[in-house]
Amino acid sequence: KNKMKILIICAGLGSRLGELTQNNPKCMVKVNNLSILERTISQLLKNKICEDDIILCGGYKHELLPNKFKKVINFEYENTNMMITTILGLEEIKQSNIHENVLVLYGDCLYSMEFIDLLFTKIDNSPEVLIPVDLDWREKWVMRYENIYLDAETLKYNKKNNKLLSIGKKTSIPGDYMGQFMGSYIIPFLKLDKFILAFNNLEINLRKKISTTEFFEITKHLLNYYVIPNTNRWTEIDTPRDLKYAKNLFP
Repeated sequence: KNKMKILIICAGLGSRLGELTQNNPKCMVKVNNLSILERTISQLLKNKICEDDIILCGGYKHELLPNKFKKVINFEYENTNMMITTILGLEEIKQSNIHENVLVLYGDCLYSMEFIDLLFTKIDNSPEVLIPVDLDWREKWVMRYENIYLDAETLKYNKKNNKLLSIGKKTSIPGDYMGQFMGSYIIPFLKLDKFILAFNNLEINLRKKISTTEFFEITKHLLNYYVIPNTNRWTEIDTPRDLKYAKNLFP
């Protein structure tokens, strides 16, 4: 068995999907007969993850998440951002005193099996936080957005050692967009305390509204992030257009 903890972040309202999320958390939306969550969990189980090691970080409609998994609930989901939900999950892992690395996955992202397999080759042997980045993002974003730069965020890294240089900003320079964040990252156990502390040291209003990539940007000198450049299939599902794209990408 692979020994690690998996946090799946599934607290958001998913309001842009309209009636699909009226009675459902977004991770339960079906893509070709399988919900996003079911697909992700089956991929994890194929990689020898135990159900006990999967933690669902819920919020909106959390009572509909499958009960066989441990749940951590952000009851403030309407007034806070994803990082608050993530930290609640990480603190749960820290308190249980289990010395295992953590894989964080966004609950509204679909990934190819090749991508999940790639993550599992990296999880055990990195001393630093690892952030997968999509090098082929432009051809995917073209399918999802009229203007790909409206949603994209800058991401620069050192090509020699893959160290993250900057992330989460907006510029009009195409070269500043070397890749895109993929809604997943790996925190080695030895960096868990430092990661949580860096967040809890932020001013309270910033904690409530900061995005994951903004957090990476303001803590990059403290934590030293490294990227995993790849070209695997994946997509986030925010809009009906994304859902249509996902159904074609993952038939």
